[in-house]
Amino acid sequence: SLFWCFVIIGACMYVFAIVFVGVATEHFKVAKLAESDGEDDDISSELKRKYGTIYKAMVTLFMSISGGDDWGNCMRPLASVHEVYALVFMFYIFVMTLGVLNVVVGTFVATAAEIASKDRDSLVSYELMRMNDYHSRIKTFFHEADTDSSGTLSLEEFTNHLENRKVKAYFQALEIDVVHAYELFELLDVDRTNQVTIDEFIDGCLRLKGHARSIDMN
Repeated sequence: SLFWCFVIIGACMYVFAIVFVGVATEHFKVAKLAESDGEDDDISSELKRKYGTIYKAMVTLFMSISGGDDWGNCMRPLASVHEVYALVFMFYIFVMTLGVLNVVVGTFVATAAEIASKDRDSLVSYELMRMNDYHSRIKTFFHEADTDSSGTLSLEEFTNHLENRKVKAYFQALEIDVVHAYELFELLDVDRTNQVTIDEFIDGCLRLKGHARSIDMN
């Protein structure tokens, strides 16, 4: 969309440049530089400098809307030829500053908002992926600890599994403090059945994860 905005700006400038170069060319034909008086000589020189070619005209038109030159100075030689051309130039300024350039600014804002939205979507996707991975690791721990395949963990199964140093390190990798196994089991066993289901285990681990673990343990 930004590309087409720049194309539209360039096309508008090119069309008006053709018009103003045509004005300058006709003026040169009517009043030859060598035969004109002092005022005409100044007008012709300024027209030649600002609108002598398509390139010069487009540069002048670009400067008039970008702050490179005051648009009144750019309009003056055209107004000296005829007042109609001054009106045409003012119409160009009106179209470019109040129309096209505002559209371009709006496009930039929309593009920036779209990029920000994509960044948010990427962040959400990353967090969801990380959460799914965390769930998977917790389930792996649960199934490894559930030695009788009952679908629940007893305090004995839980503590026995934590006696393995590798298991304890793995649990620490889940950002959960396992220093006090009994207290931890009590926190996981929310229904006080002395058995922890997989849902209780996952919910409890998420509750104890990271900084929340110290608060809950206290």
